[in-house]
Amino acid sequence: MARTLLILLFLSVFNLQAQEEQKVLFSDALAASMDKYTARVDEALRYGEFDFAKSLFDSLVKNNLQGTYIDKLEFETLNNTFITSTEDFERPTIILTYSSWCIPSDGEIPVLNKLAERYAGLVDFIVLFWDDKNTVKKEAKKFNKNIQIAYVDEVQNKHMKTVNLLKHALGISLSYVIATDGQILDINRRPPNQLGISTTEVINQNLTFLSRQIAAINLDLNININDLPESLATF
Repeated sequence: MARTLLILLFLSVFNLQAQEEQKVLFSDALAASMDKYTARVDEALRYGEFDFAKSLFDSLVKNNLQGTYIDKLEFETLNNTFITSTEDFERPTIILTYSSWCIPSDGEIPVLNKLAERYAGLVDFIVLFWDDKNTVKKEAKKFNKNIQIAYVDEVQNKHMKTVNLLKHALGISLSYVIATDGQILDINRRPPNQLGISTTEVINQNLTFLSRQIAAINLDLNININDLPESLATF
């Protein structure tokens, strides 16, 4: 009996180690794909093929980055009780990257605030600014209390791994959907500012985008896209 238990314990440890070895880090997947991706995007942009450039980004995420695991990335927060590293995640988390010089659309923050309030305790939202602390303090007033506000100030030359992976590699204005165990479920560009569309259209555009980001967490929460609000009026 003791021998059998020892064998079972050995097999359990072996299987656990094998699972850990199969995990691919986000940084490794990026390093393996980035040169080819960048060259193709540069060529597409040179010929004005903007839709094709976007499709290359979507393909990179779907074929190379989804299913990888986020590295240990650190950042500063305005409130020391908040998490300061991706290793601290206790719930599915959506990281939205912002900067004060890239102004979000008028309908984006109200939608984000509503969703953060609605899914408080189920999904954590982090708004990560590429800015200095004083600037972020001013910007933070726009966001719901359920949203964790973080920042990385590149001038301080701190947390450069975070900058290199979440900013320099893929750009700003992104959304990262991360499961509780650190698996990346989706990466997407947030809706851009558009001229000539109504406030209602902007709100609905952002509502659709953020709702789909939340629905990507169905591995953890079994959230169905059909159960998400179709407009702010349905909150």
